[in-house]
Amino acid sequence: MARYDVVIIGGGSAGYHAARLLGAEGKRIALIDRGPWGGLCILRGCMPTKAMLRSAEVAQLARHASEFGVEVGPVSVDFGRVMARQASLVRGFQDYRLEGLDSLPGTERIEGTARFVSPHAVQVGDRLVEGDRFLVTTGSRPHVPPLEGLAEVGFLTSDDAVRLEKLPRRLLVWGGGVIAVELGQFFARMGSEVTFLLRGEHVLGAEDLAVQEVVEAALARDGIRLLRYASPQLVTREGESRRVVGLAEDREFLVDVDEILVATGRVPALDSLDLARAGIDVRDGRIVVDPGMRTSVPHVFAAGDALGMRDLVHVAIQQAEIAARNMLGRRPQAVHDERLLASAVFSEPQVGRVGLSASQAKRSGLPHRVARYDFADLGKAECLGRQAMQGFVQLVAHAETGEILGATCVGPEASELIHEMIVAMAFRATEAQVARMPHLHPTLSEIWTYPAEELAMARMSGNLEAAPLS
Repeated sequence: MARYDVVIIGGGSAGYHAARLLGAEGKRIALIDRGPWGGLCILRGCMPTKAMLRSAEVAQLARHASEFGVEVGPVSVDFGRVMARQASLVRGFQDYRLEGLDSLPGTERIEGTARFVSPHAVQVGDRLVEGDRFLVTTGSRPHVPPLEGLAEVGFLTSDDAVRLEKLPRRLLVWGGGVIAVELGQFFARMGSEVTFLLRGEHVLGAEDLAVQEVVEAALARDGIRLLRYASPQLVTREGESRRVVGLAEDREFLVDVDEILVATGRVPALDSLDLARAGIDVRDGRIVVDPGMRTSVPHVFAAGDALGMRDLVHVAIQQAEIAARNMLGRRPQAVHDERLLASAVFSEPQVGRVGLSASQAKRSGLPHRVARYDFADLGKAECLGRQAMQGFVQLVAHAETGEILGATCVGPEASELIHEMIVAMAFRATEAQVARMPHLHPTLSEIWTYPAEELAMARMSGNLEAAPLS
């Protein structure tokens, strides 16, 4: 039996960063993970999918090369090489993370599945590990809703999709969130015939309708079929095919495909922890924490996907570092700033957002104005080609103070462009301050100055029509 200052359960990005911070403060740490080491982001999430999407972007650019006066001939995709490149990159990322794990000060790595046996101890195999404080960062797993016949005929999750060796000729994507959109578009651009089953009317349900429409138009250009308000009811095997039947917009559908990708979200991976033995409050399958990441048991903290709040690696890291600082007893208590919650979708066009969307601002009841500017009217986007001219940026600002409450970008490099607004909001900048910031020309970044200027002028003049209250 060994006792540690801190026991961290989960060796992904959240656990790694917490251990690094705590180890630098001289704490003795046990970092437990069932393996393989590296975490979801590196092994099955962010990094493999972004490598895959880059191949899809290059293929698409080549297909449209003639727009730029460049002739390349027919474009063919070697799916095996695409996936081999991705796998090679992932191995490199994993090796780099392993080097980092091995260099963590004061940290012992323990491989195995942890199970609470008391509020201050977990069992890992035949080893009992005790700690003064605990951090649960066990991540998430794919959510697979019940569907008759699905288990029998077989299906893919996003974990499986990044390890495929053969391109499916026909693919059904069940879901319409970030994972579904990114992987669905990837497979379509690789050459698969892709059909989406959407639970509601649109993809990316958390975004404004205008954003959804831009992304759906792009999916349509890639030949993707969307079945809206879809409810699959049965899956059967028909020769080499899988047949899915159900209802979509109150009409029966039948789709024959080679593979089914279930991308209906993720849920916290808590099943093996036996949290009840530690007295930790769990509601609807999620660990309950306060703003300082403390659970119902004062010496136990939790962060990341295990909370079931935001399946975003940068949020997981922020939450884990907040938990670590609070374990150290820093005052005032560190808390997670929901105001700066940022996210991205790496489709083409990309989607980046921080803070409130227009619809969220409307529901909040705050006095606010909304302004947007289209990439089609931006010179640099025109130079980059028709693909870059899809979408827009949008700012939400407080109607009285001008403070920026939210920003959305759907268009080229949105995941990069949104960072300017994250910084602006971090310092509580107003639209007028953003409008006055020097921007290089011609750049994509300068697009933010146009809605900012519109909002600032409307506030100064009191003109609600120039930038109407939303």
